Amino acid sequence: MSAQRFPLATLVVLLIAQFTLASELRIETDVYIGDESEPISHTVTLFDAGTVYDFVEKPAQIAVFRPSTSSRPGQFILLDLQSKQRTEVSTKKIAGLMKKLTRWASEQEDSLLKFSAKPVFETTFDEESGELNLTSETWSYKVATVTAEDRQTLARYREFTDWYTRLNTMMHGSPPPGPRLKLNAALQEHGVVPVEIHRTVASQTEEVRATHLFSWRLSREDRARLEEARRHLANFEKVDNEQFLAVRVGKEVFRGQSH
Repeated sequence: MSAQRFPLATLVVLLIAQFTLASELRIETDVYIGDESEPISHTVTLFDAGTVYDFVEKPAQIAVFRPSTSSRPGQFILLDLQSKQRTEVSTKKIAGLMKKLTRWASEQEDSLLKFSAKPVFETTFDEESGELNLTSETWSYKVATVTAEDRQTLARYREFTDWYTRLNTMMHGSPPPGPRLKLNAALQEHGVVPVEIHRTVASQTEEVRATHLFSWRLSREDRARLEEARRHLANFEKVDNEQFLAVRVGKEVFRGQSH
């Protein structure tokens, strides 16, 4: 019997459908401090085609990430739903600031700053249980993981999380993002995504815990949320970074799923 043949048009439709499904990802994240039962932040992150949308619940904000391509650099577009303003931050600008911050932190006496600039962990991964551990005297991660559905989406997840970690560092004047970047690299190396992260820092009294619920398909409600975000992109007033931040004194800004 001869092999089954498909019309060219059918093959094209199948390939497009396969690519679209592989490009979708939904992550629901809650962050807790210590033994608290109520999260300090709740976010929903949606990967759709070549763009990532991160929806922060309180205060109501959206971060839109567009990775770099051969024709344009990467960027974040930050949306404030209360003021109806948006601002753009290029990944080139973020990278430059992180380079300066890391160099400065590496020269300080503070042990946390020095470690964050050049973190060194002992890393272990249990393939049977999926537990990933990055340990040191200064900073440690204990992570429950599951296998990623596909490597392509995992790479996109890491790219977004790396840049979002750097963005949050820039926005909040935090120590360099080196420890989280090391964790992201370990996750990709083992082909897994985190479902629960416990972060312990020696100089801090309470542990930080983040739970992540992954779904590899977007729902109808997710798509409605994406459409609303796109309307905001088109209609919100564009302002520079300084003006965008000036009205946010005392507010939590973009501590999303990479918190």
